[in-house]
This record gives sequence, structure tokens and C-alpha cells, in this order.
Amino acid sequence: MRTILRLFVSLKTAVVLICLLTVLSMLGTFIPQSLEAHEYLERFPGSGHLILALGFDDMYHGLAFQLCLWFLSISTLVCILTRWKSTSRRLFSRLKNAGEKEIKAFEVGKIISAPSPERLNKVFTQIEERENGLKIGLRTSGKASLLGGMFIHIGFLAILAGGLIGVFYGVEMAVRGRVGDKVAIPSVDAVRAARDADSLSRKARNIRHFSPNAAQLEDYRVEVEKLHKVYMDGLASPAFKVAFKDLWVDHHFDESGNPTSIKSWNSAIAFLQNDEMVASGVTMVNQPLSFKDYTFYQANWNKTYGRISVRVDLIKDKADWQTFVTPGATFPVTIELSLENPASFSFTPLKLVLHDFMPDFRILDGRFVSVSHELKNPAARIVAYDQKGGIVGRAWAFPDDRIMSASHVSNLPFLFTFIGAEPEFESGLQMAYDPGKPLVWAGCFLFTLGLIMGFYVAYREEWIVVFDDDRARIVLTGNRPAEMLLPGLEALEKELSEPAETKPDQENSQNE
Repeated sequence: MRTILRLFVSLKTAVVLICLLTVLSMLGTFIPQSLEAHEYLERFPGSGHLILALGFDDMYHGLAFQLCLWFLSISTLVCILTRWKSTSRRLFSRLKNAGEKEIKAFEVGKIISAPSPERLNKVFTQIEERENGLKIGLRTSGKASLLGGMFIHIGFLAILAGGLIGVFYGVEMAVRGRVGDKVAIPSVDAVRAARDADSLSRKARNIRHFSPNAAQLEDYRVEVEKLHKVYMDGLASPAFKVAFKDLWVDHHFDESGNPTSIKSWNSAIAFLQNDEMVASGVTMVNQPLSFKDYTFYQANWNKTYGRISVRVDLIKDKADWQTFVTPGATFPVTIELSLENPASFSFTPLKLVLHDFMPDFRILDGRFVSVSHELKNPAARIVAYDQKGGIVGRAWAFPDDRIMSASHVSNLPFLFTFIGAEPEFESGLQMAYDPGKPLVWAGCFLFTLGLIMGFYVAYREEWIVVFDDDRARIVLTGNRPAEMLLPGLEALEKELSEPAETKPDQENSQNE
């Protein structure tokens, strides 16, 4: 048992555990987290199975990372208990536990003439007479420094405990919205149910990848359905709603007043209960906003284009296409389309939907993507529906310089030319509930206070050992280097020396 205790108290153990946590954190940064099993096998052919087996696909909830945290917490707790024994002895019974050999071994000391008993009692606050006839006196200052190490360890343990509480009981969820959007925020229990459902679903998919007929898959399915129901009920009866009131970007400006770089992304949000605003505020990077159980952080920011303007021309006029064009319609005509919002126009009986808009259009690996949010190479995909809701045609809208490309990828009698788009900002907020956060902040405060007490408060012990031959040894020790204690030794010697007594006759003659 003592060997185990020495192992936990050892500084080497703490250093090794902190190094392991550092290495695991680095691996958690380099290895993509929370992917599907087959993705790890494809990306890491040689080590994919090992990553899954060790739980490195979910590093910070995995067994290795958690064990290191628990062992470091236990080690810190054992250090606190052990350190308190030695600290309490120094605080409350230092003189009783000090031996003559220990006092003589201190580096800063000297032999002086023994002071009178009156002077000894006046200078030293604690005096003890030992069985061998020695008198030992002690005066201390800066005792708060002794508690510095305790506060450092207690603060560190509180930080670890708060982190563990946050891992097991905290939840996170992404919230996205544009100006005017209202997003329902479920209760903590509902969000926790969604998190657990996602975790179980991912485990089930991984098991199915290796063993499609595993018996536990049905149990996972039933449990996931229960958790999904809890989450859906939470959405149906949300704790509150978040309304995005305004979104804007602040810039740094040069001497000419031109914007140079982004200063901050700002989201003005309101919190609604029963559709009535009960609180509001602005959140930005490094300036979160809290409401009830949740704290909202500015985590993402996108520029979107929900509405575009296009010019429509009639490029073909065949008899079998008359159903696409309203009789008597004139062209060209300018229209506006909203993303995923069916719209009706007078020139056609069809409903047109802006299915997708890519401000910087590219074709990569056979996929249509936008490589940025800037209007560098805009392209819009438009879908036409008949009165029954069936798709009757598709078309692309490009700018004038690439308009001929649109006619080759369209099966509608219209030529759509992109005119412009008004950008809209979309804010991404990270919503988090962390019950361990107050404990972490308290730990940070205690840790900082301990550092201040340990490094900036000077602890000093002033000792005297009075021998039976009218000699005494005075000693100074503390948490400062020996050369810094030497002036204090001289001051103590001077304080112990009695002032010269003046005879009464001499005093009278001087007065006369």
C-alpha cells in the first residue's frame, strides 16, 4: 500500500500523466474524430483497426484519455492529503516537531552571546525548554506562503474534476440562423438524449460494418428510438427559442478609411418564451452570452445568398413546348427567386424553384461545389414543377459571359441569365451546457492564488538555540535563497543584543 501511495505522490508520476495527456490530445487533433468505421479503415489502412480498438476515434471520451484524467486526479488528491500533514505541522506544531540537529543543519546561522531571558521572551513568540536543558525559540512570518502549495494542488484538482463533470454531464449543440430566424432550443435532458442517440447509432453502424448480424444491434435500435422520442418531444416543447435579430461584421480600417481585415463577427440574438422576448444580447468571438442553462459562443459565420435576380429569355418556341409558356407572354423578363421557395410567374404556368446557388461554382471530382462564399463565378440551379408537383425540367443560370453554357444543360425553353444576388449572413452558434464550469473557474482562482502566495509571500523561520554555556545559535530559513536571508540574520542579532545600560550617577552628571 505504501508503494502505491508513493507512486501517486511522486512528481514523476504527475509529469508522466501530463505528458500522456499531451500526446493523446495531439493525436486527437491529428486524427479526425467521430467518423464512421469504414472511413478510418479507408484513410488509415495500416492503423485504422488500431484507432478503432483504442477508442482514438472519440479521443476525449475514450478509455485512454479518461484513465489518464482519473489517475492524475487521484494523484493530485493523494498529494493534497499528504501535503496537508506536513503543512499542518508547520502551521500549528512547528516548534514541537523541530529537533536540534535540524536547526543546526540550516545554512544561514551564527553563534552569538546568549540574550537575557527578558529579551528572549520579547523577541521570540514561541519558546520551549527541552529535557537536555536547551532552550529553543521560534518566530515565523509569512505563513500564508505555506498554504500556497495546498491551494495550487486543490485548484488543479478542481479543474480536473470540473473537466470530468463536463465530459460526462455536459452537452453541446450547434445553432444556425439568419436574420429573422427563430430556433427552438430543447431542454438539457432532450439535448443529452440526442447526443446519446447519435453515439449509440454510430456504435451500431460500426458494429454492423464488421458484423451485420450482431445480436446487440436490435437493442441499440430500440434504445435509439427511445432517445429520439425524448429529443423530438423536447423540440415540440422547447425550453425557449433563439431569435436572430441582426448580424453584422466589423472591420479594421486603413488610414484612407478602407476596410482591411475583419475585426469581429456579431450576432444580436433574443431569447423568447411563449413568443415574448425575455432577454437579449450580442455574442461575438471570445464574448459568449448565457441564458438559463446554456452558454452561446460565436463559432461559425457564413455568407449566404437566399435571393437572386435572373433575366429570362425565350430560346425556343415549338408547338410541343406551348405548355411551358403562357400565351401572349413577352420576353425578356426579370424575376427574383428564393432558395427552395416555389414561385409562380405570369410568363409560365410552371412553378420555378431555386434549388441551389453556388457563388463560386466549380466541378470537382464530378460534383458541383462552391469553393468560396464570394460572387466570383456564380451559378444557380433552377427546377420547374407542374401543377401536380412533378418535375418537368431543369436549367442553370450563369452570368452573361458564360450564358451559352446554360443552353447546353437545360431542357426548358427558357434561358436564365444571372443578374445579381444580395448576400445574407448566417451565424453559427455553439450552444453548450457545462455543469463543471463553475468548478473549473474556482479551480483557476485557487491555482492563481496559490501561485501568488507561494512565489510572492516570503515565509521565514527565525530560530534560536540557547546553550547552557551562555552561548546561543541563531538561524534563519525559509522559501528564499540563503543570500537573501543574510540581512535578516544580522537584524535578528541586533534585535537580541541589549542596549548598554547607563549608570544613574553618570546620568545626573550629564544633566547638570
